[in-house]
Amino acid sequence: MKNSSLRILLLVVGVLIFALFLMESENNKEPSDDFGLLLPEMQGIVNSADFIRVLVAGKEPIEVVKVGSQWEVPARKNYAADFAIVRKVLVSMAQAKVLEPKTANPSLHGRLGVEATTIESSKGVDVLVRARDAEFNLIFGNIAQGQYRYARIVGDNQSWLIDQNPDIPIDTSDWLQAEIIDIDSGRVKAVTITHPDGETITVNKASEERPNFEVVNIPQDRELTYSTVGNGIGGALNDLDSEDVRRAIESGEAVTTEFTTFDGLSIVTKTIKEDDANWVSLEVTPEEAGNNEAAEIIGRVAGWQYQIADYKVN
Repeated sequence: MKNSSLRILLLVVGVLIFALFLMESENNKEPSDDFGLLLPEMQGIVNSADFIRVLVAGKEPIEVVKVGSQWEVPARKNYAADFAIVRKVLVSMAQAKVLEPKTANPSLHGRLGVEATTIESSKGVDVLVRARDAEFNLIFGNIAQGQYRYARIVGDNQSWLIDQNPDIPIDTSDWLQAEIIDIDSGRVKAVTITHPDGETITVNKASEERPNFEVVNIPQDRELTYSTVGNGIGGALNDLDSEDVRRAIESGEAVTTEFTTFDGLSIVTKTIKEDDANWVSLEVTPEEAGNNEAAEIIGRVAGWQYQIADYKVN
């Protein structure tokens, strides 16, 4: 190879290596924090927000509204929303800080997940918040660098990299307050299960100090699989959470379970299976009037039916 050709080849290689170095530096550089808030007007009035709407392609729109001091979900008969989720979404919008400007070309929005959510293939989450007389409408796009997110204000073609990456539920049921009831098994004195055909089973404890529940009326020719087999029944109301909720409906095929506690609560659950989903309603009766815990539970669960996980039903 002639010296001139070798020099040209080395020059080309050097240019390519330099270009690759610049690309790598661009990818690895820390985002700037000099751009300020994406929605500066929202920060001062975020606590006055009273409406949230979430749009995701292929999903039913989600609406969450504030009634008095409580956030509710109209699509679930105004059942209480999970305030932690509401707060997280509002704060992420009000405090979103711009790290870098990105493309303003609408044809490239899809690469960042910030295209209009009316498109079926959209990957973004369109969140509209109303506070006082103002509306703030932001599309959260793809996650970037593991902790940031691309975003675009609806009506503005400019997209941005922001310092927020909220986990925004895209199903209505995931916005609901999940906790139904939480009764530790140590408080439970007895549990009686009655099936629609009349078959019953009871487990109980003679005292709170007993570690295990005893199964009552075991037939003479039968024995327990293991000594702690009743404990799962006694702990069924521990951390009982819902997967969905609806207004309670009556059913003659319900399995009725009564839990009584050492401190004077009676909790009766009625469980039905419908289209492969398990639904449970609760009635709470205190032994003494003025029981604040009972009043709180009754106020929350009365008239509702909850979809619960298979393992809790079992």
